[in-house]
Amino acid sequence: MLVAAAGFEDRSLAVAQLLQNARVANATIIAYKPRDPRNRMQLLIEALRGKGFALPHVHSMEYDRFKPQTFADSLKTRLIELKTVRVILDISALSKLATLLCLDVTRELNLRVIIHYAEAQEYGPSRNEYEQARGEKVLSRPSTQIYTGVRGVIRVARFSSVAMQGQPTAAIAFMSFNEELIQALLDSVYPSRLFLINSRPPVLKWREQATAWIHSRLLNEWPAADNPIIDGVPVRTASTLDYRESIAVLRDLYWSLNIDHRILLAPTGSKMQTLACFLIVAIHPDIHVEYPTPHGFLNLYSKGTGTSWAVNLGKVGDLIARLSAEEQKAYLQVPSSGQTQDNSARR
Repeated sequence: MLVAAAGFEDRSLAVAQLLQNARVANATIIAYKPRDPRNRMQLLIEALRGKGFALPHVHSMEYDRFKPQTFADSLKTRLIELKTVRVILDISALSKLATLLCLDVTRELNLRVIIHYAEAQEYGPSRNEYEQARGEKVLSRPSTQIYTGVRGVIRVARFSSVAMQGQPTAAIAFMSFNEELIQALLDSVYPSRLFLINSRPPVLKWREQATAWIHSRLLNEWPAADNPIIDGVPVRTASTLDYRESIAVLRDLYWSLNIDHRILLAPTGSKMQTLACFLIVAIHPDIHVEYPTPHGFLNLYSKGTGTSWAVNLGKVGDLIARLSAEEQKAYLQVPSSGQTQDNSARR
């Protein structure tokens, strides 16, 4: 089963170009609501048909970006009906919250999953646009180069936790080119502590400095000890592409905070950082997730299709059990042999 989103970015068609002939395969195309006429639903369907996907096997599924509560159950029902054992999940144009929900369904059904992610050739804003925005006195931060605003903060039952209620909240979020996402989160949940993870692209090194500057005003409002900075760049940083770096940062933060804080995680970073967010939340279901969702996107978001990447997760349920056992052994000195953690129920 292919699960992909009909987005408006060029890279939303990349997965169809890479697929081999699939005459008996099924595909679920996620159609976003509210509808954006730029989304390439028909182009993606035509590309899949060119690869051998028969039209009856290509199914569309609505995903309401502002009311996603029923999406996971609908996807689960479809996967069960088709007796799915393997999913190719294309996250290139997939909403970050939708990515978490899709992965959690595959965890629950213990399906084999391959993650496909296509980079863009160009990301907005460009360096010139950023530097121009930074130099203007009227526009102090260039967030509006990408987003049309923040609709609100969304939470879903699958990633809601009541653990540590009454304890101070520690919020963890990823820096991006839109500090409004994190500001919306803070206005909604009022955490006692804030821990930001800066995003470091493998190329376009200037963007790491840029995201630090975009959030500098926000960082100055919180104790420097929780977000140390050296030479203008946050010490706490993780690759936008290598999700393992983000897992390591999130894991260390979890074990330093979980005894006396309620931990809240906002997946506000890159698509691959979102994969890391899913893995850490699946291992630790006491982490509560809240997602500040953009109202919309401007045309400057990204252009072209760059390198494609694939991550073979294997059976997701088995993966989470193994990662959980390994983490318990590392942090609690608990023997991993024969021990697993049941993540099916949210606490």
